[in-house]
Amino acid sequence: MFFYASKIIWFFLQPSAASVFLILAGFLFLKLNRPKLGKFCVNFGVIALLLIAFSPLGRQLMIPLEDRFPLITINQLEGEKVDGIIVLGGTIHMYVSDQRGVPSIVSGAERIIEAVKLAHKFPKARIVLAGGPNTVLANPTADATIVKQLMVDMKVDPARIEVEKNSRNTYQNALFAKKMSQPKKGENWLLVTSAYHMPRAIGCFRNVGFNVKAYPVDYHTGGEKSRFSPFYYALDGVTITDTATKEWLGLLVYWATGRSSSFFPENQ
Repeated sequence: MFFYASKIIWFFLQPSAASVFLILAGFLFLKLNRPKLGKFCVNFGVIALLLIAFSPLGRQLMIPLEDRFPLITINQLEGEKVDGIIVLGGTIHMYVSDQRGVPSIVSGAERIIEAVKLAHKFPKARIVLAGGPNTVLANPTADATIVKQLMVDMKVDPARIEVEKNSRNTYQNALFAKKMSQPKKGENWLLVTSAYHMPRAIGCFRNVGFNVKAYPVDYHTGGEKSRFSPFYYALDGVTITDTATKEWLGLLVYWATGRSSSFFPENQ
């Protein structure tokens, strides 16, 4: 129920969609002879959409998320013992992959690329791919199943890869990955996911008692140096603003519903 409710509510709350709905509502009020309310809604919606598309708003929201956990390069892990690597889903366009018969990466390809690099760097480490279908209206091939095939194509031994294909959100990623991994005390597990998503993911893993080390990838901003840079392409601004807003709302909801260890988990 939580999964379906979150998808439906977010459809209406995402800033870009909410702005469009507000503009449409404004036109409706104008048709209903409510000119003041109609003009207010249209003007507010247009201004909001322009801010989302071209102002630095998206970067202001995204940078604190991306910088919460420090960037780690694979060279910084030199000499460390890595027992396992967990890769979260969210990179695959499952509908297109099924319909075309070939893997389609919709975003976050760095998750897969870095996971492959880590797999080759630490040949004894277990690899757990966590991610089932996150769709509402259909049941396509699980994200993790497709990612496994991509990793095998990139010369990772399939016997090392464990696929968790039932989780549908970040909390379930953590819960089911722990059940599959059965981590032992003292083991060093890396968590690979997008930098903006890392705070919520770490909160969930800590909540289920799985101590993992953050390995953030897939950055969408240049950090503090890019904080006040405008967007030159409207779609970039819309995407980053919507994505960052979703994460902040996710952090709040997960903390309020007991799915995360804290509202904004920090590096320990």
